[in-house]
Amino acid sequence: MKLLLLTIALLLPSAALAGDPCPITLELHEYTPTWRDRGADLDALESQRSWYGLNYRGTETVRVRHVIAGSPAAASGLAAGDLLTSFNGTPITSRSHLGELFDALGTSNSKVSLGVDRKGTAMTVELVRGAADPVFFGLVNATESTECRSVSIWSLTEAQAAAVASGAFTDQRGFRCDDAHTAMGSAFESGDVIMIRGGRRILLTMPGWGTTCVAVADYDGAKLTTDALSALLERLAKAYVADRHDNP
Repeated sequence: MKLLLLTIALLLPSAALAGDPCPITLELHEYTPTWRDRGADLDALESQRSWYGLNYRGTETVRVRHVIAGSPAAASGLAAGDLLTSFNGTPITSRSHLGELFDALGTSNSKVSLGVDRKGTAMTVELVRGAADPVFFGLVNATESTECRSVSIWSLTEAQAAAVASGAFTDQRGFRCDDAHTAMGSAFESGDVIMIRGGRRILLTMPGWGTTCVAVADYDGAKLTTDALSALLERLAKAYVADRHDNP
């Protein structure tokens, strides 16, 4: 069973109507093909974003809920269930306190020393903030203020990654911008969204519903706006959202 990392909003009408299937959920996935250098692709962008890749929960005590595969948190050795006790030597007093400590960090390469209690064993974990895809997280953040929708970020399962690898590309490693959503088989559920960044284009697909490709240059720098990303996600998810309303 997949674990929830982050809940956000999806583009739908600003108020729920009687009978609406609220919330309508999308599950976002990011995929990098084996032949692409993700770090180099992100370094080449004008827009930069950083992340740690963990979700934590609790009130007075804070535990790791989920660690995204391939993230800085995964590289550090953090694991679901770890109790977070200190942050650069400062005792962690609550979930909100930990959030404030993370927010106060400056540069994208900030290193954090986390005190961890793992099943009664105390240890220290070094966590270095890494690069994140600005379009992927822009799609997440672009829809936070709307109502009656829920979006989650998930790690791909092995079966899902294999389905993307075989269904999203042509034999020449080009994007299947017209039919990737029909070529991925049954590895995904109805509300899944997969984003793949290439050198010049980005592919976004909802298996079973639709696929679109956009130019990298159109979603970078000053062009990387909330309005542009909201419109992109709305265009991709329009048929799925309409179906959820017609068939709650």
